[in-house]
Amino acid sequence: MKLFKKPLKNRAETITGLFLENYPTNSRFAEAYRTLRTNIRFSFMEKEFCSLLVTSAGETEGKTSTVANLAYTISQAGRSVLMIDTDLRKSTLSQLNPSQNSAGLTGLLSDFFGAKIEQGSLEQYGIGDLFRLLALRKKTGLLRLSEAKETFELLFLQGELVDFNWLTRPEEKKLANLLVSNKLLSREQANSALVRQKDTGQKLGFVLTNMGLVKPDDLKGPLTIHMMESFRLALKLKAGKFFFKELSESDFELSTLDPVDFQQLYKQVVTGEEELPYIRKAIDSVIVKINKNNLFLLPSGKLPPNPSEILGSERMSFLISNLKKLFDVLILDSPPVLPASDALLLTPLTDGVVLIVKPGLMRRQLVTKCVEQLRLAKANMLGVVLNNVDVTRAGYYSYYHKYYSRYYGESKESKT
Repeated sequence: MKLFKKPLKNRAETITGLFLENYPTNSRFAEAYRTLRTNIRFSFMEKEFCSLLVTSAGETEGKTSTVANLAYTISQAGRSVLMIDTDLRKSTLSQLNPSQNSAGLTGLLSDFFGAKIEQGSLEQYGIGDLFRLLALRKKTGLLRLSEAKETFELLFLQGELVDFNWLTRPEEKKLANLLVSNKLLSREQANSALVRQKDTGQKLGFVLTNMGLVKPDDLKGPLTIHMMESFRLALKLKAGKFFFKELSESDFELSTLDPVDFQQLYKQVVTGEEELPYIRKAIDSVIVKINKNNLFLLPSGKLPPNPSEILGSERMSFLISNLKKLFDVLILDSPPVLPASDALLLTPLTDGVVLIVKPGLMRRQLVTKCVEQLRLAKANMLGVVLNNVDVTRAGYYSYYHKYYSRYYGESKESKT
């Protein structure tokens, strides 16, 4: 795919000067990007693509202008498009946001996703927000949720939920009574286990299996139903309060906890869209609308000293997965491949990679090395775009001028 050289005619050599929105829709410049849009769609015949990474082997090859103009062209076809400036070394795409009033990508990941959670309102932070933020920060501690007469306690180890207690559970809904009603325990056995639980402080499920009263496989089903009921009720809390207390790993014994996969259980209970009011508000606050149509930008934010660590983080992966739910297409502008590993870290997060090459700028061996590195990173290489091609060479000018004269009525004065 070739993108033709477009003179700027006294415009500053900046991303805003090269932005396709400032040029006629019937220009060769615009048609080149429409062709690129079509070629990318042909690369995804079986499904719609929703995320692309645009990169280059080295600097000044035109990847950023390609991101902006490809995104603009796709948005003109009616799809909502978010451009993400992930070049945290030499940010250029963010110049499309002259006000610079957004915290940007780095602010979102460090300040909002790294927010200190101690106590607050469940109107500001949803249960899903608390789960995700504690997981992203790898926190160990006890989270207490309360609203009206209901209170729940959740235990996290390195961000993973390992225990869940409905403290105000009605007597008839407690595990011992559930097992008795299902004839897995006698009343005498249940009472004996409850005495042992009170004396040792251990979880009832652990006590039952340790005493040989219930087999682990027989306990798993009723215990899962028992926990799912607690989860569903906790997720309905909307106006209560929360409190989080940090703990050390030595404060509890994993071996005495109930044999339940709480992470999987949470996924099963959360039906439909997960409610994340705090996270959604944070994302909305950093995204900039570029025009009146469907084009948006997530600027880079302040450039950090550790770009690779940020782009390769779990927070970044979580962000991209959520942005895919909010926009039809994401287009990431990454740093060049050869000077840094940032682009390679981002490839698993996208559906495909487009490599921008400016003829005559990089030696062929370096471009080949770049392609090899992307393939080693398991990138879905969609192809190479030749950028800034001189249309007066190799017969391009004659062919395209004839084509546009016929189909668009481009006058002789509009030659470029």
